[in-house]
Amino acid sequence: MKKLEKNLKDLLEKRVGLLTWLLVFLSMIFLRSFVEQFLAVSKSLTILETLMEFIHNAYFFCLTILLVWLFLSLLLRVKPQKLSYILIFSMALIIVPPFIDMLKINGQIYWSFYLLSAPSDLWKQYITIFGHLPSGIVYFGTKIVFLAAIFSVAVMTWIMTKSLVRAVLAIIGTYSVVFFMSAFPSFFYYAYVFLTKSDKVASVHSFEIAAFFSSPEKIFGVLFPSFQYTLAYKLNYIYFILLLVFLGVLFYLISRKKFIAVLKNLRLPQVVYHCGIFLVGMGLGFLQYRNNFRLDIFSVLAALILLISVVLSWVASVVVNDLNDIRIDEISNADRPLPKNIFSVEEYFQFGVVCFFLAVLGGITIGLPFAVLLVVYQVLAWFYSAVPFRLKKFPIVATFVSAAASLIVLSLGFILMSDNQTIHTLSWRVIFLLLLAYTLSLPLKDFKDIEGDKEDGVWTIPVIFGEKKGRLVVSIGVFICYVLSVFVLNEMRLFFWSMIFGAVTFLVINNEKIKPRNLPAWVLGIVCLYSAILVGIIFG
Repeated sequence: MKKLEKNLKDLLEKRVGLLTWLLVFLSMIFLRSFVEQFLAVSKSLTILETLMEFIHNAYFFCLTILLVWLFLSLLLRVKPQKLSYILIFSMALIIVPPFIDMLKINGQIYWSFYLLSAPSDLWKQYITIFGHLPSGIVYFGTKIVFLAAIFSVAVMTWIMTKSLVRAVLAIIGTYSVVFFMSAFPSFFYYAYVFLTKSDKVASVHSFEIAAFFSSPEKIFGVLFPSFQYTLAYKLNYIYFILLLVFLGVLFYLISRKKFIAVLKNLRLPQVVYHCGIFLVGMGLGFLQYRNNFRLDIFSVLAALILLISVVLSWVASVVVNDLNDIRIDEISNADRPLPKNIFSVEEYFQFGVVCFFLAVLGGITIGLPFAVLLVVYQVLAWFYSAVPFRLKKFPIVATFVSAAASLIVLSLGFILMSDNQTIHTLSWRVIFLLLLAYTLSLPLKDFKDIEGDKEDGVWTIPVIFGEKKGRLVVSIGVFICYVLSVFVLNEMRLFFWSMIFGAVTFLVINNEKIKPRNLPAWVLGIVCLYSAILVGIIFG
């Protein structure tokens, strides 16, 4: 027993990096999909259905592991990172259930579906440990592995705490997590009915839950083509949000200092700008595809997921920029994570990769075109910041690349509303105006980095002309954009407002009392007001 205790303590002292954890987990999900689709006797799936099965399995098992991880950290009163090495071995259990099923039924796999049950039936299934299952659902290999995992958790808890009470709590808690995930659609629907007051929770029937998740209606302009996987597709919307919540909690518990440093480094004006551009894209899509606008819980979740994915893409691009701008930031932005040594370079790189992965995962949860656009956005961000290209060193070219990235974000919002996720119907006038406006106005963000950029040989407008003349050059460019909006959109009623807002923006940019760091926020606010008037005039 002492030897077991010593080995367990040794395991608790070992650490696993973010990328290692992610790669091991994805490998286990891949192996499970391989076993189910190629080794077991089963019907063939389309590429889309195979991808959906992979993503859904990833969500389900990742959430289950995270919930157990957080529960054990609380029960054992240890930092979550101390459990990382042990839990990475637990992932091997993901691929075991199909093999057990195949041994029992000659190479086939039991169909282990979610529990879609009325509250009274769900309670019976809970107290009988997955007894009273609906016809056709058999948790054979899955039940064996779940029970083995729960037993292992109980033994580990007893060895670490020498407390029978905590060991029993470990059994109850781990089983409850597993049961909760197995019946998640039912629990979610109960909560939905309770919050919307559409019915009494006690009156819910299983067919209502199935209809809620399996109805194949459009989500804005997106129609998922596989009826068989509609439930999994819609559950993934909820799972993505929950995954980010639990990952955020885990990150905070592991290192509050790093968590807060990331929040402070978000560049809030840029986050607001990206979200605004996405919503503008949705608005333009709505004007052309009004019939696709339908507000329900899944439509709201789809828009929220893409907004979050855009923000995560921005955070990943910030990481790329910070990793390549260490020398600049030591001069101009000494409060950022790397100059303050809050992260090591390797840790920060791994954090950026995870943000990129989560952004693409969010995109592919809605549809493949969204994931492709988010990858393109990241490629542009890499061209902008990283060697060997490092296009940020070249004036105009740098802001043009940033403008193109902004158009990618706008496109995400537009294709969410459009039929067949196409951007072909978006007016070239809008594209031209926005591309020009972004190219001429984005140098605003460079004024705070003059000294660092100059030291690193990055030739921005402020570096070339200096702060005072640089403000004048940028403000003239922004004023021209206001005026051009009248002629590009062919709307003379905008002329008065374009002159007023153009003049105000010109004066704000040239006001030396406004610090360079605050210029983007000021200009963004003014542009938002002008945009509201523009929309009211054109579409009112």
